[in-house]
Amino acid sequence: MPGRPPAWQRRLRRHRRVLAAVLAAVVVGSLASALHPASEPTAAVVVAARDLVPGSMLTADDLVVAERPSAAAPADPVPDPAGAVGRTVASPVRAGEVLRARDVVSPGLVAGLGPGMRATPVRLADDGAASLVRAGDSVDVLAAYAGDGTAGAAASVVASGVRVLVAPAPATGGSTSLLGGAPASTASGAVLVLATTPAQALDLARAGAGARLSVALRPN
Repeated sequence: MPGRPPAWQRRLRRHRRVLAAVLAAVVVGSLASALHPASEPTAAVVVAARDLVPGSMLTADDLVVAERPSAAAPADPVPDPAGAVGRTVASPVRAGEVLRARDVVSPGLVAGLGPGMRATPVRLADDGAASLVRAGDSVDVLAAYAGDGTAGAAASVVASGVRVLVAPAPATGGSTSLLGGAPASTASGAVLVLATTPAQALDLARAGAGARLSVALRPN
């Protein structure tokens, strides 16, 4: 037919239209994926409902279950809030943070203390002094308060004759403590867990907020 393109040209045009449609679909799909990425996997974890202070005993109101990205979950999350209730906080936990096994004291430590006693974590200023202490030792906890620059520092005994339940392991080969696998000593000080009365636990918490804590060994 005059003016009509050959058959091969008509087929080529059809193929081009099909290819253009496929490419357009690929572009639209890519844009949709970029604007609406796949949801990140999440997991249910136990988090702090409020700021948790070392030495306090956990209650049901202190903990909630929340969804957090699986990739950001710690290696040792507390699996169930019911299992954490009644345990003692070993390190500070901010509201909304995931509760880890290392953040609480093992329930076995508290079970054998006797009525009215507490397992109280204490962070010392001197890692070297803490490394000399062993579980079962009797110690006095000392608090040194910074002076005004003229009279030096004032020191006092905060808790006398308390028993050490958990002490830092010797610093060899990445040692761990009994607090759930965490390093026993960090850059911010070593942690001891002491058997105290509620009044001693309160005194230690107050002193730890504004003083450098250390220990003196007593004869067993």
